Amino acid sequence: MSENVKIVDKRGEALAYLQKHKLLQLFEIIGAKIACEKPTDPNAFMLAELSKAQVMASRGQPVALFTEKDLDVMFGVFDLTNRGYINQTQYLKALEAVGIPAPALKTPVGDRIDKKTFIAYVMAEVLRQGFS
Repeated sequence: MSENVKIVDKRGEALAYLQKHKLLQLFEIIGAKIACEKPTDPNAFMLAELSKAQVMASRGQPVALFTEKDLDVMFGVFDLTNRGYINQTQYLKALEAVGIPAPALKTPVGDRIDKKTFIAYVMAEVLRQGFS
């Protein structure tokens, strides 16, 4: 019985550590970037992304691994019919894809979010989220 408690405690400790350092979110974001960009060498890509994160953190900058170009591509993924806009549900799904389960900032108004608005709002969320 006490061994089960130890196992649960170890899992809880591990999860708390991962959450404290935002590692689950970081690897979710890197995984999403790998899926979008499909690099020929995913391991080298992952190392490069981690190096970028390290440089940003050492400069005291929020660690934001998604660029406006990445978000431009992401908008196209959600705007499958090429209408030039997405809806709130798609916007929230896009936030989840970049590791943000719920927006902390005000969401765009209306159910027609154009690319420029999408990029601005998602980038603001990404920068606010950051990693340290």
